[in-house]
Amino acid sequence: MARNHTTRVRKNMNDLNNKRFFVTGGSKGLGLELCRALLKSNARVVTCARSQTPELEALESEFDNSVSFIKADLSNEANVLSLIDQAGLVTTTFDGFVANAALGADGLLTMMPKPKIRQALDINLYSVILMTQAILKGFLASGTKGSLVFISSTCAKRGFKGLSVYAATKAGLCGFSKSIAREYGQRGIRSNVVLPGFLKTEMTASLHSNQTEAVRIRTPLNRLGLPSEIVHTVLHLLSESSNFTTGSECVIDGGLTS
Repeated sequence: MARNHTTRVRKNMNDLNNKRFFVTGGSKGLGLELCRALLKSNARVVTCARSQTPELEALESEFDNSVSFIKADLSNEANVLSLIDQAGLVTTTFDGFVANAALGADGLLTMMPKPKIRQALDINLYSVILMTQAILKGFLASGTKGSLVFISSTCAKRGFKGLSVYAATKAGLCGFSKSIAREYGQRGIRSNVVLPGFLKTEMTASLHSNQTEAVRIRTPLNRLGLPSEIVHTVLHLLSESSNFTTGSECVIDGGLTS
């Protein structure tokens, strides 16, 4: 079994060689781990975030000509449209897109300010729709059989106190992806969703300790996940190894939703 897993991982890495991917939220957490894995697979990466981080700077230094960073605030439509132009999502041939950037929007709905609700909707859903629209145009113009991967959350499948707005945006990604799979499958374009459970990232670090402890207790594997434990699934969905996979939802949550 271990040998088969190693073979699959190596094949995924070969499939990604010299291909170009656009990843949002690549400055930290899961996005950073994904950028690192893609670069180690000899892929080229364009990523964006609200600010640069030392970790991403280190990747840029190590993989000088293979990674590009664009500063962007995805809560602002004008900035998203500018990002689309800067990244060349329509005019440049990309092989895949990973919509990873998200705002946690933690809080009870009755206590949440309307601007925060709007910000979560804009970052987690509206900006994703705009960027997907652009990269699909690029796929169609170049004839690329590209892969779209949307990072959702198990919140989309199971309720969590204080995460109603976040869950709404993540559930939206699931419906959006399935429809995209239907609309463009005949062109060889694939669209899938990855639904991680709670991971050890800066986003979950902002939650109250009693919230994360409650999640841990409810998780059969009795712990939060690591970003690195999600990366292999994303790489698989971006690679040619998953050419017959579209419209799917891949849950990786330690058994939380079982």
